[in-house]
Amino acid sequence: MPGLPLAVRETTNLGCSCSHSSTDQMCRQQSRSHLTAEEQLAAEESFSLYCKPVELYNILQRRATRNPYFLQRCLLYKTHAKLKKRIQVSVSLSSNLNEAIQSRAIFPIYVLLARPLPEFSVGEQTASYRLNRVYMLTSFFEIGDKDRTEASFVIPDLQRLATDSRANNLHIIIVSTGEREENIIENGKAELGQPSSLPNLEGKCYWGSIPISLLSSSLENCVTLSLGHKAEMVSAISMHPSYLEPKFIEQNNRVTFHAHKEDASGPFHLQVNLSAVEVGANERTPYDSYSYENIPASSLPHIMRLRAGNVLFNYRYYNNTLQRTEVTEDFACPFCLVQCGSFKGLKCHLVACHDLFKYEFLVTEEYQAVNVSVKTDVWRSELVAEGVDPRLQTFFYCSRYRRQRRLGSMNKRKSRVHLHAMDSNSPDETLACMDGDFLQKDNGTCSSHGPVANSHSLAAQLSVTNDTAQTLAGSNLTPPTVLQFGKTRKLSVERADPRNRALLQKRQFFHSHRAQPMALEQVFSDRDSEDEVDDDIADFEDRRMLDDFVDVTKDEKQIMHLWNSFVRKQRVLADGHIPWACEAFSRLHGKDFVRAPSLLWCWRLFMIKLWNHSLLDARTMNNCSLILQGFKNENPDPK
Repeated sequence: MPGLPLAVRETTNLGCSCSHSSTDQMCRQQSRSHLTAEEQLAAEESFSLYCKPVELYNILQRRATRNPYFLQRCLLYKTHAKLKKRIQVSVSLSSNLNEAIQSRAIFPIYVLLARPLPEFSVGEQTASYRLNRVYMLTSFFEIGDKDRTEASFVIPDLQRLATDSRANNLHIIIVSTGEREENIIENGKAELGQPSSLPNLEGKCYWGSIPISLLSSSLENCVTLSLGHKAEMVSAISMHPSYLEPKFIEQNNRVTFHAHKEDASGPFHLQVNLSAVEVGANERTPYDSYSYENIPASSLPHIMRLRAGNVLFNYRYYNNTLQRTEVTEDFACPFCLVQCGSFKGLKCHLVACHDLFKYEFLVTEEYQAVNVSVKTDVWRSELVAEGVDPRLQTFFYCSRYRRQRRLGSMNKRKSRVHLHAMDSNSPDETLACMDGDFLQKDNGTCSSHGPVANSHSLAAQLSVTNDTAQTLAGSNLTPPTVLQFGKTRKLSVERADPRNRALLQKRQFFHSHRAQPMALEQVFSDRDSEDEVDDDIADFEDRRMLDDFVDVTKDEKQIMHLWNSFVRKQRVLADGHIPWACEAFSRLHGKDFVRAPSLLWCWRLFMIKLWNHSLLDARTMNNCSLILQGFKNENPDPK
């Protein structure tokens, strides 16, 4: 089928890309007995149109294996699909099941979702837990408000509970303080990290626990939970006397139960009602509402697992009169085999990643189907009109001006220059000297009778007047051995006459970028400063420009300033420089980002912007995250 990888496909003589060994049972073809031999040949040729786009997607898939375009786990529809499979557990107490203990003062009762801390537990006499959630029940659910008679928690899905030991290590703890009217917490819920909101969690109490692992094992055999129904059960808990010691530390709220044997009343048993339902039970499709009335209960879980995530793909061809069908599992794409998590996610994936086909999405109680057809109009060239031979069209080419070509031509012109010796007293010598001086002026040097600014290191040349020409004519200056061509933009000290040098010393020269006075040594230096940029001045101008923005936060301005300064100093010019620039930027400012989470958040948003514009790939973003995580763990170079 088109969805199989290229390496394992065997093309048949009919033009189908199916593999004989693995897809004969899933790939079928409608009856073509009514077609003639010519029509059957035309039908196979029509079906062969699938080959070209499928081969293209296989090439892209192999490239994505080495360098993925994005991280699959970060896709929004995959995240939503995982969140909808989480389980909401509700805990409540029934007066009918606890008639024997109604004479006891058991309320208020605190329901805690906590994780054991073995490192703080000492034998069987002490048990320590780290709190995640805290609720308070003030009465039985038959006689009170729901907010004060029921505690609700959201735990991971069953698959994660079965594979993740940390998620499966949670406990539901029931604590009874026996103080009915004291310090009732508003809305029945206590917020973590605020010890003052938990005044009753201290001193003598009764407590018991229900492991989440025990709850998950019971839910695995519950068929109604997979159908979106609520699963209900009753658990008996033995409440033991204890002394509760709370220790509220920042982001590490811990409670410790110490065995207390002096209580004469002893332990008692409490019947707790537990109900579980999937978070996304209200967002079920008609396919999920299928009735399993005629299926035996023993075969029901197996049939439900087979139907879950199955999608029929109908590949239409020959003017949509014929079709071949393939079935995928776990909402998998037939072209790149990516599991999309849900039918909605599969729709988003096909439209975004495989847009060379047309799709029709159908959902009923019987099946989830996708009708696929080839877009024939996308294979036409965008540059050639219909019916026009591309060889007869005019070809336009535009090339950018290259500086190297000009330098090469000037070097050739320089090689053609012939030296000409003149009499030192002749007027031609004066004109030659004047021409040489003006050549220096053309190369970017200039002078005036006032302050002068120049884009080079700012060497200056005294303008030649008639009086100066007469002075030069009477001197014993020898002609230069080589005429200076090219973009030298400097005034050599050897060529400067002492009298001209004395005249230059009377003038003040200023830097073209910094506007600061320059020393004479800087004026006569051989250093080419045409592209020189003062970093302090550039940073000042960048900050002044960013201060004009009124709809940008302070942290966003700081990130923009740091990035602009880094790009300017490191000469980040091309799109291909962006990946290593982001990694180097993360290493340079990683410590500052760790100390300021708001700056780190702005930097992550900026990388997402670069990723949206295809300037940054998923691998580089992951490397940057590892670098920042290394700084957070006090390891500046995780590689």
